[in-house]
Amino acid sequence: MNMNIINKLEKVIDLAKEKGLCEEYFTEANEPLDFIGKLTGTNPVQTTIFAIILEKFGDYQVSIDEIADALKCSRIQFIKYMEDIEVLKKKRLIREITTYRDHRRDNVMNFTIPLDVVNSIRKGIEYQAKSIENLIPQDFYDYADDLFTKVKEDDIETTSLFEELNELFTLNENINFVRKKKEYNLCDNSSIILLSLCTALVSRDDDKIETSDLQNIIGNGAFRSFIRDFKQKDHELCKKELMNFDFEKGLFDTEYCLLSQKAKDEFLTDVKLAEKDKFKSRYIIAVDKLPVKDLYYNEKTRNSIDELTTLLFDDNFKNVQARLSENGLRNGFACIFSGSPGTGKTETAYQIAKKTGRDIMFVDISETKSCWFGESEKLIKDLFSQYRKMVEGGGTIPILLFNEADAVLGKRREISSTSGGVDQTENAIQNIILQEMEDLKGILIATTNMTANFDKAFERRFLYKIEFEKPDIESKRLIWKNNIKTLSDKDALKLAGQFDFSGGQIENISRKSIVSFILKGSTPTLSDLEKFCQEETITIKEKKIGF
Repeated sequence: MNMNIINKLEKVIDLAKEKGLCEEYFTEANEPLDFIGKLTGTNPVQTTIFAIILEKFGDYQVSIDEIADALKCSRIQFIKYMEDIEVLKKKRLIREITTYRDHRRDNVMNFTIPLDVVNSIRKGIEYQAKSIENLIPQDFYDYADDLFTKVKEDDIETTSLFEELNELFTLNENINFVRKKKEYNLCDNSSIILLSLCTALVSRDDDKIETSDLQNIIGNGAFRSFIRDFKQKDHELCKKELMNFDFEKGLFDTEYCLLSQKAKDEFLTDVKLAEKDKFKSRYIIAVDKLPVKDLYYNEKTRNSIDELTTLLFDDNFKNVQARLSENGLRNGFACIFSGSPGTGKTETAYQIAKKTGRDIMFVDISETKSCWFGESEKLIKDLFSQYRKMVEGGGTIPILLFNEADAVLGKRREISSTSGGVDQTENAIQNIILQEMEDLKGILIATTNMTANFDKAFERRFLYKIEFEKPDIESKRLIWKNNIKTLSDKDALKLAGQFDFSGGQIENISRKSIVSFILKGSTPTLSDLEKFCQEETITIKEKKIGF
C-alpha cells in the first residue's frame, strides 16, 4: 500500500479517536481528510466514518457501537450521522452485513469494506462504483447474481439486498424482467425469488435453485411462509405458472424451485438463452447418433413407410408445407405407427429420421404420467413448448416421437361427481395433446401397441396411419438372414415358417446365439437356434383351484 495514504489514514483515525468529531478535529485533520475524500468522493464526516471502518478491515464486522465509541459520542448523538452512513452505503463504499448470535440475528448494524474499495484506496486510485444504470440484460443478471452470492456468503443482509435490488430495478426499466414484474404485479418477495431463478439460468445456465438458498434471500419469516405455500401450490409464482416443482426424481421435488417455460418466454425475451444441455441430453437424440439398420416389412407397410420417408426429405417437406398453407390447411404432419410389440415401430421412426437428416425429440408418455397429480399437464405443455421453439428456430425440423402412447390415445373418460382425480388428469392430458396436434407445425410420430380403444378425436388428427403387422414368411427369412449371417437360405426359411416371431423376437435369438458362441466357442447349430426359439415364448401354466 502507498505509505503516504497509510499515513494520512492513520492521522485521521488517531485524531478522530482523540478528539471526536469536534471543530478542532476537522481543523487539524483537514489535509488528510481532503486527500482521502477526493479518492472516495465523500465529505469530512463520511470520510472519517469510512476510515474508522477501514481500520478494522480483515475483521468480520464493525458495529455502530464500535464506530460511536471510536468517535467519542453516545448512541443517541450518533443518530445524526446515520444520513452519512446511508450515503456511504449508496456509494457502495461500505456494505451492511448480517451477523448471528445464538442463531438469532443481532439487532445492531454491522459493516465491512468491499475488497474492490480497499484495492482502489491501496493503489491511490479514485474509487468509482460501477454504474448500474441502463445495463444490458447480461450485465443486469450478472450484477444480481453477484448480490445473491454475497447474501449466500453472509456478506449482505436481507434488508440491504432488497435496497440494492430496488435501486437496480429503478435504474433499469429498460430490462424486460423489470417491466414484466410490474405487469404481473408481483410482491417484493416474489420478484426476488423469480429474479434469483432467472439469474441462475442466465448467469449459471441452471433453471432451478435449492429452496434452502431462499432462506437468506427473503429472510426466515418470509421463507417459512414460502415453503408452506410452495408445497401446497398456493404461492403467487405457482398460481401464475412462473415457477414449478422439479421433476428430476419423477415425482415433484420441493427441494428445488424450477423456472417455468412460461417465465422464460415472458421474462427473458431480451436474453439469448443457450439450449439447455440437460434438456437435450434427456429428450433429444441427434441424427448422427442414430445407427443405420436394415428393416423388413410386408409390402403394404413398406409402401406406406417409403411414401412417408419421401415426404420428410427436407425439400419435399418445405414445398408441401408451403402448398398446404397457401390453401389455408394445417401444415403439420402427425403419424401413428400401430402394431404388436417388436414389429419395428420405434426403430422405423429412427430410420426415417436418419434418412431424412432429422434429430428426434423422444418422449416416453409413461414418464410424464409418473409425476404427482396435477403436474403431468404442466410437463406435457413444457414439452410441446420446447418442441415449438425448435420448429420456429430455423434449420431442419426434428421429429417429435411419442413412444408407447397407448395411455393417452384411448377414449376419453366420462367425468362425473364420483370420478377420481386420475380420470380428470387423463382427460386434461388428452385435451392438451389434441390441441397441440391441431396447432402442430412440425412432425409428430406416435407409436402404440393397440388401436381397438382409439379415440376418434385422435384418429382424425393423424394424417398417416401405418399398421405394422407381423412380418410375412419372406420378410422373416430376410430378418433371420440379416441378424444371423451364418444361416443358409434354407435354414432361414425353415425358421421363418416354423416360428411366428416379430423382428424384435428374432433379434433376441440373434443375441442369444452370440452369447452361446462366446461361452462355447462354436457357432450354434440349427438345432440350437430352434431351442432358443422355443425358450423365447413364455408359457403360462394355468393353476387348478380347489381341493
